[in-house]
Amino acid sequence: MNSLSSLNYLTCFSNSRSQPRTFKVVHAPNSLTSRQRALVYLVVSLLMLVSANIVRGQSEDRVVATVNGTVLRLPEVDAAATGKIFLLQQQIYALRKSALENLISRKVLEIEALRRNISVVQLKNHLLSGPVNVSPDQVDAVYLENLAAFGSMNADEAKEKIRLDLEAQARLKRYREELAKLRKTLKVELMLDEPRLPLPARTDFASTGSPNAEVVITEFSDFQCPYCKAVQPTLKQLLREYEGRVRLDFKHLPLEQHGLAAASAQAAFCSGKQGHFWEYHDALFAADEISKELLQSAALRSGLQLDAFQACLDSPESRSAVVDDLREAKRLGIESTPTFLINGKLLRGAASLDQFKLIIDRELKTSQSASAGQHK
Repeated sequence: MNSLSSLNYLTCFSNSRSQPRTFKVVHAPNSLTSRQRALVYLVVSLLMLVSANIVRGQSEDRVVATVNGTVLRLPEVDAAATGKIFLLQQQIYALRKSALENLISRKVLEIEALRRNISVVQLKNHLLSGPVNVSPDQVDAVYLENLAAFGSMNADEAKEKIRLDLEAQARLKRYREELAKLRKTLKVELMLDEPRLPLPARTDFASTGSPNAEVVITEFSDFQCPYCKAVQPTLKQLLREYEGRVRLDFKHLPLEQHGLAAASAQAAFCSGKQGHFWEYHDALFAADEISKELLQSAALRSGLQLDAFQACLDSPESRSAVVDDLREAKRLGIESTPTFLINGKLLRGAASLDQFKLIIDRELKTSQSASAGQHK
């Protein structure tokens, strides 16, 4: 059996998207060169071809090889490379989504231009026009932050370049805001579904919520990961707000850099064997620091039979259960904690309540639409 550490290759991270401020040139909308457009078209075509082959092959369940008479089918091959295939599907989705948003924006502009009885070009120019105020203080701040990037360029020339770029950014921001307002006046429905990972099998004692819930959140977590701890109140609130409609399944993903993460995972498994998984789970995440003594005291506070608990810890079963979760994460391409699958849709990091609710509400709406369609 592989050791726990041999399967660890993971990181613990938040859902923060903050990035350092950088100076960059902003181009007007639709400013791709013909060469760039050709490259994008080639990439999209290749990815769509691969995607079509994947979908077609899986639906046909076709045979791709035989070994001494034993048949191997394409879904078996795809299952062995689920994580890598999913990454490719995410790229395809991102390209399609970008192309779809551009097409929707174009249609919105065409409808509004027709309403105003002007051309699309005139409408774009109107949305981009108007005074823009960039203060000297803004220019100076960007100049000082990016001083090294300008090298030997004259300071006045560099600041003029910054001023023009900041004005372009402001105009583009206003253009996007006005376009968003126009879009809200129209009925726009998005049906492009993002790729999903297969849901792992649930462990009964590490699952909370209705077994028949419309939305299943699978959490890959580490008891020593601070971001995993930080997201726990959000998960509890979701279970309260969507009672009966959302289920939470817990999966162990102990990280190698956390010295007691694997031991904590085994201990939590053993608490589940006695029907006290969630009490023990909460005790570990509530602790300021996890220690070997805490693993024992938490067992006592959770009402566990200590002899049976210790026997389970010493058994191959608890170790094997954690290794199985690690292998499942690796197969799915999950490399960090916390990571969530919401009906198979990937969400990484300590996401906010609103981020969770956005996905959950869409899933519930889809479920309701499907149910209504079946009853027609």
